[in-house]
Amino acid sequence: MNNKNNVKENMIPKLTLFINAKLRSLGIKAGHEGYKLLVKAILIKTLEDDENNFEKFEVIYDKLSITVNKTPKQIADNIYYALNHRNESMAKDNFEKIFGYSYDNKIFTNKEFIEEFVNIVRIKTAIL
Repeated sequence: MNNKNNVKENMIPKLTLFINAKLRSLGIKAGHEGYKLLVKAILIKTLEDDENNFEKFEVIYDKLSITVNKTPKQIADNIYYALNHRNESMAKDNFEKIFGYSYDNKIFTNKEFIEEFVNIVRIKTAIL
């Protein structure tokens, strides 16, 4: 178990680079505070989903709130803002390359986006 945690810890920089590249190609602006929170939420769900019960998605926000000194509601609002103030043209142009299906504006809700994005991260980086 401890070795598994060490492997996951060593993967964080590589995963962060991968996540950043894909989010930016979707037109999500790195300057938004929600962008940084989105990256952290994706990392939490990617690396810890098998160890924690994330059926209630708010658990991720609770866990994140401990490290960033924000309420779960503030975190959710910041992520929502980052997702909905993206460069729409870039999102449409690169969406299918990233997700493998046609552009769908409905995916840009916090829960849907993070869950879909985590699936892509796991597939592309072989984390299952």
